[in-house]
Amino acid sequence: MKRRDFIQRIAALAASPAITPAIGARPAGSPPRPFSASEEGPFPYDVGFFEAAERFAFLNENEALINIIPKEGKSLDIRFYRPPGELSISAGSSSASFTAVDDSLDIPISIVGSAPEFTYKLEYRETGSGAWRSTPERRVKTPSSFMRTGRLEAIFISDDHTYDDADLETRIVRDPTWRERRLSGEYVNDFLRSLRSDPVYYPPSESDLRKMMNGFTLASTINTILSRERPDFIILGGDSTGIGSGYKWAGLGLKDPASGISEQEYDAYARLFWLRMRRMLSGLTPEIPVYLCQGNHDGESGYDAARVHARKYRKKYFKQPGLQHGSSAVENYFQLIWGPRLYGKGFPQFLILDNESYNATSPNTPEEWTIGSVQKAWLQTALGYDTDWKFAFFHHVLGGWPRGSNETATTFSYGRGPLYIAPDYADYVNDPERVEQVELTRIMRAGGVNAAFFGHDHIFHVRDIPSESGGAGRRMYGIRMGSPKWFGEDYWYKGSLWQKHYGSYGFYQADGEPFSAATDFWGPTGYTKLTIDGNGARVDYIRSGDNHPWTNIPPAISVGDTVASILLGF
Repeated sequence: MKRRDFIQRIAALAASPAITPAIGARPAGSPPRPFSASEEGPFPYDVGFFEAAERFAFLNENEALINIIPKEGKSLDIRFYRPPGELSISAGSSSASFTAVDDSLDIPISIVGSAPEFTYKLEYRETGSGAWRSTPERRVKTPSSFMRTGRLEAIFISDDHTYDDADLETRIVRDPTWRERRLSGEYVNDFLRSLRSDPVYYPPSESDLRKMMNGFTLASTINTILSRERPDFIILGGDSTGIGSGYKWAGLGLKDPASGISEQEYDAYARLFWLRMRRMLSGLTPEIPVYLCQGNHDGESGYDAARVHARKYRKKYFKQPGLQHGSSAVENYFQLIWGPRLYGKGFPQFLILDNESYNATSPNTPEEWTIGSVQKAWLQTALGYDTDWKFAFFHHVLGGWPRGSNETATTFSYGRGPLYIAPDYADYVNDPERVEQVELTRIMRAGGVNAAFFGHDHIFHVRDIPSESGGAGRRMYGIRMGSPKWFGEDYWYKGSLWQKHYGSYGFYQADGEPFSAATDFWGPTGYTKLTIDGNGARVDYIRSGDNHPWTNIPPAISVGDTVASILLGF
């Protein structure tokens, strides 16, 4: 890919006049206003000037940033506006130079005060010429919102697996335009625009669009959030990028790693997949901080050939808290304390962990999985924070049953299943105490974790984790976050180990079996929502897409409806 030098200039107008709210602008704390093309402008971003929509993220309770990825080859003037008096900002240098087309721009922001919202917009044009264009006014809930309102809402999305929309023998995408838009990720925004115009839109049968349904159900999930929610932030549970899924690359029109790939090609592919992810999330990132938990398909597992390049572009395009409260310098594990520290106890703590980077080879047994000694020590220290609510996030358990990606593979351990304590491993290993998940569960329980959230298995499942020998600590739950995928894996559900640990799937519509309400877990399509308020903490699994007949969610449960709930209490 040819690189061109270009200059981007920022004019951060700290003394700018107040922004006039758009017609229909929502007040603080209210749901998003209905989509209107005339109000929103190019949706979800201006493709003529940017590679993806901007991303707003808090790095801690006092600092945030806006990340901008200009269109390749474009030289831009960018002006950053915010209403005066709402919050103090420091937008950094008045100009910045970039020497390659894959550079991006970070605007640092200091948050001072206790306003529940931060409001901003961007103006942009080609350098030195042309009329100024503008993004819509953006409104982001700040960590102080919980302090002011007593209510926090967080959404957890895991395992969208859009890279699985690669060509299969039975569903090859023929149209070269759609093949290109599938690879770039822009097809998700095509689906999203269709859903914004027609909420009951569904890809036509016998079309290329019907062959890319993970992209459609991800778009439906984003649309459901935009239409019905206003979360403080979103945490992705992993398996979103596809950098660690080289076996899918040929089906996406890329080179198969089995044929040999150079470091330069790995670098180009890592950039492509991270830009793809940013495009697909463009409906969310300008107004909802989105954070990432590492998954086994995200390219940073210790044995991934693209690991160095995957981490490089993750840090460039998806910066996360690093060196904040002792977090990792490379931003692969970190904590969010959602509220100003000066107010002390009461603000919830979210611990995002990396269970992929610390295994040099793919583990063959449950005992081989580890998060590494440094990260483990950090977790123990971080859990010393005194707060009423503590939540941990992993992609999968650090152990699981000793099988592969499904139960037919017996030569490696893939992290499947809700196996959290020593008795869970009694049938699988000689010494359960050597399984790191057993130790981590004890550390979390002793540290007061209310719930540990996991992805990987593409279902919503709640387990009240029993205490071993009357162990100390809060009541603790293990919760699978569900998935926005289109297809639920019924061949997993029918496995003997799956049914031993997860129970019955009730019915699976594609089987033509009689409908039954007797199920112990729920498949796609959905997201998990955590609400903390005066009633305690509640976890809901919410249907976010129509994926009949490939799920065990009954057809009577509509998009936007709650499938299952659990009250965590106080």
